[in-house]
Amino acid sequence: MKRYALLACDIDGTLLRSDGTASPRTLQALRFAETCGARVVIATGRRIASTTPIARRLGIHSPCIAHCGAVVYDPADESILMAKQIPRQIALRACRLAGNVGADVAVHESVHSGRSIFVTTPRELEDAAEHWPYMMPYYRLAGDFEQACRADPVQLCVMADAQAIQSLTRQLAHDMPEELFIVDYGLVENGKHMVDIFAYGVDKALGLDFVADLCGIAQSETAAFGDSVNDVELICYAGLGVAMGNAPHDIRRIADTVAPSNDDDGVAVVIEELAASGLLGHGAEPGSAKRASSQRH
Repeated sequence: MKRYALLACDIDGTLLRSDGTASPRTLQALRFAETCGARVVIATGRRIASTTPIARRLGIHSPCIAHCGAVVYDPADESILMAKQIPRQIALRACRLAGNVGADVAVHESVHSGRSIFVTTPRELEDAAEHWPYMMPYYRLAGDFEQACRADPVQLCVMADAQAIQSLTRQLAHDMPEELFIVDYGLVENGKHMVDIFAYGVDKALGLDFVADLCGIAQSETAAFGDSVNDVELICYAGLGVAMGNAPHDIRRIADTVAPSNDDDGVAVVIEELAASGLLGHGAEPGSAKRASSQRH
């Protein structure tokens, strides 16, 4: 009988309700899963600085997957366990192409250096202050892209109107098809179209694969919960891929099962059902979880 020993959960729209809180039922279910012998990990598009407080609030001590899988770190001290960053020269080229179409670019510095987000115009600082004021302590004004990309950045966040973004993504796909991975979020809070750019091969499944190997857990013994476009690879990779009821149709249709929405304690419902069926815990022996990249689906 297949059992699930590693549960990877997205944060926003998955573990957290629409009001940004985690329900008592969800908190209890996470603890119960660990009592049953399963590890619970976070797999998020958030940065380290905004992931750690959530992990601690939820009582999650296992390694966290952040930056859409580009980083795995220990939430106890934020030490980096794995990081796949964009080579500096490739990042510079992408920044310049984005600048050529009039896009704003926020450069998330190397996670081995710090947590700063570099922008090159005061307008971008003003935009961040208006729409994401809680991130302002991390924003820095750089003189140019050379200064912003001082080392290999972990992520580029690019915003512009939809036409400019479409032009940029086409050019990046043509010029650097095997150097970058792009997550397209569509319109965001400031009314602009946003994409995140990572090193080629980065997605949440990469982070889950790393954590599973670290814990000696087979791919088939993983379960993953998500609701958004950056959860597609995670849901497809896991032994049990769970889409939230609030996820778009395209996300729900690729999942093995669909949970109730985040506002209806969907993660807790699935954990309770797995536990009731005796399907939680019992990881593989350490070292048995090595998987070739061809196994990812």
